[in-house]
Amino acid sequence: MPIFLITPTGARRDQFALCAKWMKRQTYSDDVVWVIVDDAYPVTTNNVGEGFKDKWTIVRIHPTPIWAGENTQGRNIKAGIDFVKENYKREEVSAIFIIEDDDFYKPHYLQRMMELKGTFDIWGETNTIYYNVGCRRFADNNNKAHSSLFQTAFTYDVIPVLEMYYSHKFIDAAIWAAVRNRFLFHDGTLSIGMKGMPGRGGIGAGHSKAMTMPSDISMGALKSMIGEDYKEYERYYRELQTRPLFRSR
Repeated sequence: MPIFLITPTGARRDQFALCAKWMKRQTYSDDVVWVIVDDAYPVTTNNVGEGFKDKWTIVRIHPTPIWAGENTQGRNIKAGIDFVKENYKREEVSAIFIIEDDDFYKPHYLQRMMELKGTFDIWGETNTIYYNVGCRRFADNNNKAHSSLFQTAFTYDVIPVLEMYYSHKFIDAAIWAAVRNRFLFHDGTLSIGMKGMPGRGGIGAGHSKAMTMPSDISMGALKSMIGEDYKEYERYYRELQTRPLFRSR
């Protein structure tokens, strides 16, 4: 059975390019269906297409109306979930992941998450790290009761619960509170919530310069967490000094 990755995105060329790089490196060896929901114009996700990766199927969805500045996360997740429901039966879905376009995923992220699946309906990592590239600051959210959405996987049986919370400001906290057969763990930070990148702005607190976070001027803390991949974000930090956080393109 394949696993399904749903990525709500749009107007985030730079973030999505990195997301594609992190997905390309995934060591998970079974079938994957990557549902890319891009709601902006011009489309910025064409760098992922047929032949992207062995045993990966790429699905593109372009919801309308196109993004006009509002928060469309719930709508775009719904579009991805509806695709799964309309085309696959429960027994054909091994797991569903929300892969957010601006976050960092270690190469073994999907593999390790599936190793930890067990018989749980929802599972994910605690102690989410936020790293704001524009500010070069980071924080451990110390979340113990739920996993951030980008670090969460769930089974087909959780879909009815998720559907109740598409319009909720904090979808992740809501579904984790509602599902009882769950598993929270910490496994050395399999992924990191990257904030303050170029392109369409994010809605979470980590995107704001007002959020109190320790400084990481040298980006040494980021390097200690993700190794030489920190250089990708160092490059974007330099670019952010000469261009605005968002511009239409």
